[in-house]
Amino acid sequence: MTEKHVNQIKSQLPPEETIDRMYRAYEGDIRVITKDNTGKEYRYTVIYNAADDTVKIERM
Repeated sequence: MTEKHVNQIKSQLPPEETIDRMYRAYEGDIRVITKDNTGKEYRYTVIYNAADDTVKIERM
């Protein structure tokens, strides 16, 4: 993932959530773990679009 992709992920998150960590899952996709203001964790999977080199996140 490039800095461009990380910025795209950050722009798609709700305002109260921040990225806690990211990792490559066993299945091969990239996962993003976020935390909100209260400390609750949310999990997203990253969907890469090779046609225009962008990423989209989907809550799991």
